Amino acid sequence: MKRKSNETTTRHFRGHADYKAAFSEAVTELIASNRANPIPRHERMRIIGALTDEYVASTGERPDGAELERLANAVLHEELTDRHPDKVTREEYPIMSDVQLKLRHDREVSLWVAKALDQDGIDRKPPKRRMRSKQEHAFMDRVVKSRNKERARKHREAMRPGPVVTYSLPSDLSPNGNA
Repeated sequence: MKRKSNETTTRHFRGHADYKAAFSEAVTELIASNRANPIPRHERMRIIGALTDEYVASTGERPDGAELERLANAVLHEELTDRHPDKVTREEYPIMSDVQLKLRHDREVSLWVAKALDQDGIDRKPPKRRMRSKQEHAFMDRVVKSRNKERARKHREAMRPGPVVTYSLPSDLSPNGNA
């Protein structure tokens, strides 16, 4: 309900002029009491509905979005606090926490794997060469130059003319093999 005093409109929630802080405190109390002694869901929903109706009736405004989100989390308390790692197979529509959702995305395999691998898990697509980085090219240039120097040295050594060996044949041998 709206009260007028001196031509200015003041809004109150449960007798407090700072009605937003009072509503936030009421939401905090509800959440704390639900954690200490769990309230059945239908009862929680009834309490939350009465609390928001009282706020709207006394102030003429809707509660802040952050407070409404806290109330929605209070309604879904069981789903949000379920830490079972495999709740996806136990429930039809599971609500996962941020940590569970991150773990699920980390463990998921992207669709390119499904396109590339067959039933045996073997990649059947033709292989592609990757491009070398600048550092790899520089390294290869250094290695290839040193290998080429070594190969050139061995080639020169193998192709160098060997020493000339002379043989003296006895004069008594004739070229046709008669003695």
